[in-house]
Amino acid sequence: MLRAADAWFSYDERTPVVRGVSLDVPADGFVGILGPNGSGKTTLLRLLAGTRQPQRGSVTLDGTLLTLLSRAVLARRMAVVPQETHLAFDYTALEVAMMGRYPHLGPFEIEGPGDVSIVEEMLDATGTLNLKNRLFATLSGGEKQRVVIAAALAQVDRRDVRLKAEESTVPGILLLDEPTASLDLGYQLEVAALLRRLHDERGVAIVVSTHDLNLAASLCSTLVLMREGVVLASGGIEDVLTRDNVRRLYGVDADVMNHPSGHRIIVPVRRLSTGEGA
Repeated sequence: MLRAADAWFSYDERTPVVRGVSLDVPADGFVGILGPNGSGKTTLLRLLAGTRQPQRGSVTLDGTLLTLLSRAVLARRMAVVPQETHLAFDYTALEVAMMGRYPHLGPFEIEGPGDVSIVEEMLDATGTLNLKNRLFATLSGGEKQRVVIAAALAQVDRRDVRLKAEESTVPGILLLDEPTASLDLGYQLEVAALLRRLHDERGVAIVVSTHDLNLAASLCSTLVLMREGVVLASGGIEDVLTRDNVRRLYGVDADVMNHPSGHRIIVPVRRLSTGEGA
């Protein structure tokens, strides 16, 4: 389990951007972090990934402080998928996905057949195996995002391909920062369906930050609502995605209803005027 306990963080040591956040990500969890710009979502993801350390409180993985784990160990357990990926050189999709295996290699070690097999498996799982010889720069936004997710899956795949007898087949954790923000509607649906399939079929734990309430409602089992670094509400969809919470979070009035598909749907109606409160 990945756990943040009363975590605080400030970039300037004066103004906290994460304020006393506690959050559990179980091994089979699908957690959505929602909030407006500047709410602390991305910083919280960085704390969970171990790329930033809380100044107060703690972040642990299976009971061990992230600060006590090496970067290589953390990278084999968790992978971060950024909103966009820009590369300085012309890599193929296969080469980009193969970057996910770097944490599993020793000094001066090159990828072996086992690494190639895992990477091609993950490209296949994300529907991009047919793109493996294409230059990454020539892919569409949705294709790029799926290739990067394949790299992340290859990174957290800990099957023992070198007979070290120290790894396991326990699925890893993916941390995604607004993975559909720069995609058009069709690619948004494509990436959302992929994440759901990876969670349901492969048992991958997923944490996703997003502005999209409807996306989160259709994917996640647990939601965390953040505003100004503070958790306003957390829990299951029915308890968290309420009209009152949407008002408090985004300052908008919205209709909240259940779709025949079983998902909760949020339809923004109007922005609250000054004095109405949120």
